[in-house]
Amino acid sequence: MSKSRAYAWLLLCALATQVYAESPTPGATDDSIRIHLGAEDSWPPYSDAKGQGISTDLIKAAFAKSGLTPTLHVLPYARVLHDLASGKIDGGYNVTLQSTTQDKYIFGQVPLLRVEAYWFFIPDMHPTIKSIADIPDKFRVGVIRDYEYGDVYENHRRRFTEVQVSQQSQIIRMLKQGRIDAAVMFDREAEFALKEMNLDAAIFDKRFLNHIGDVYVAFSHKSPRARWLAEQLDKGLNELKQTGEYDRLAGITTEKPQSENE
Repeated sequence: MSKSRAYAWLLLCALATQVYAESPTPGATDDSIRIHLGAEDSWPPYSDAKGQGISTDLIKAAFAKSGLTPTLHVLPYARVLHDLASGKIDGGYNVTLQSTTQDKYIFGQVPLLRVEAYWFFIPDMHPTIKSIADIPDKFRVGVIRDYEYGDVYENHRRRFTEVQVSQQSQIIRMLKQGRIDAAVMFDREAEFALKEMNLDAAIFDKRFLNHIGDVYVAFSHKSPRARWLAEQLDKGLNELKQTGEYDRLAGITTEKPQSENE
């Protein structure tokens, strides 16, 4: 064998070894597997300006069950979706599984969270509106840019004059000032934002449910380990639920039934 052929053979072997070492396997649990996740920067209490919150705590704890530690990139939600599509990150959260997202990304079987969104109005304004079907065309609706609000909302979306912003506090201010007619806000997010702004929840009429949505870590089709990561996350979330850790991290409390003597 000539020197050049021998060198080529050694180079191929080295490359093959490197690829094998970097490829995730079911038993791989060391720090050599780097997971890059996009954490949105404006959805407290789930993920705040520093990427901290309920979603992040659940994701870290679930991956830890497989010995994995994700690297978080805190970004605006629109940027998270952009980087998911381009493959710059392996996954991003908090993405609702619905008709507009189910083919764009890879989802696991276990939702990270289940969340509720409601329609908020100024009290005594537009009293005849009791459901989304009652909302007239050109109605000014405040929403967060690029958020998902369920399939029913998508069916009506074209009728509305949407005012899209990046922060929940902006929606609250605009609704309070009458610059929009209504707002769609996630329940716990709205509660958190109102408290942060020192506003009483009674300033708005939380009139009717928009949707209940399952929120996931969405993985990129361009990540070669996306399906494996989704499986590991599912496994970890199920373990957290079995041990009761999930309820603690998610802030879920179960009220004890009162006895007959209470």
